[in-house]
Amino acid sequence: MAIKYEPSKLLRKVAPDAKIENLVSSRLTLKRAALSFTNQLDFLDKESISRVAMKTLKGYKARVKEDPDLKGDLLSDPAQLIQRVQNEIVLQVAGELKDRYAGELYTWLPSDAEEPDPEHQLNYGKTFVVGEGEMPGDRFGCRCGMEIKVKDSSLSL
Repeated sequence: MAIKYEPSKLLRKVAPDAKIENLVSSRLTLKRAALSFTNQLDFLDKESISRVAMKTLKGYKARVKEDPDLKGDLLSDPAQLIQRVQNEIVLQVAGELKDRYAGELYTWLPSDAEEPDPEHQLNYGKTFVVGEGEMPGDRFGCRCGMEIKVKDSSLSL
């Protein structure tokens, strides 16, 4: 048996685009109440996710200061905010998987990114040990998955 960790599936469940879009107020500030989605996984560091979101919103404000017409676009499609917050969550989940499954074998699964990392593509289908060397999700922006070779049949985080 094995369990599959696929970042995109996890993010659709835990932190879909719509939830992250709700983090932005009309004044390009962070709506802290909207961070409640982080409560679904007890090991997520809410403060770290908040810092990533605030840093991105700060960048939005700087861009709007230079071009006020940009504000509407950023509010209607905060793609950069979504990407950065989701990347932070993937990094945190990868850390949790290392802690929980250290020493177990896993198979590296392909990324669903539009432009997968060529170095990671070389690892697709190969078997590694959890916690040894670079793993899926270790690098910011990585959307590779893994199939961990354990008796469990579902991932419990």
